[in-house]
Amino acid sequence: MKQPTKEEIINKLKMILQGKLTREEVADWASKYVIQDEPNISDETVWELLQIVSGIDLKDSPDEYLHVEQDIIDWINKYSN
Repeated sequence: MKQPTKEEIINKLKMILQGKLTREEVADWASKYVIQDEPNISDETVWELLQIVSGIDLKDSPDEYLHVEQDIIDWINKYSN
């Protein structure tokens, strides 16, 4: 499995905000990297982002996500530089 890029992860976050991907789809995708016995992620920023994104579908209550849209925007802004 090839290592994702920071840009690829940020693009998936943007697609959540645009309604093109669900939080669950993106979390499942990121989790495939995070749960590996020996993750092949050499970029620390990519690893940090994958860990964040793997939990993007966590819920605070049955119908509310723990991370609000502003959190997603903040992550995009923080990691886009």
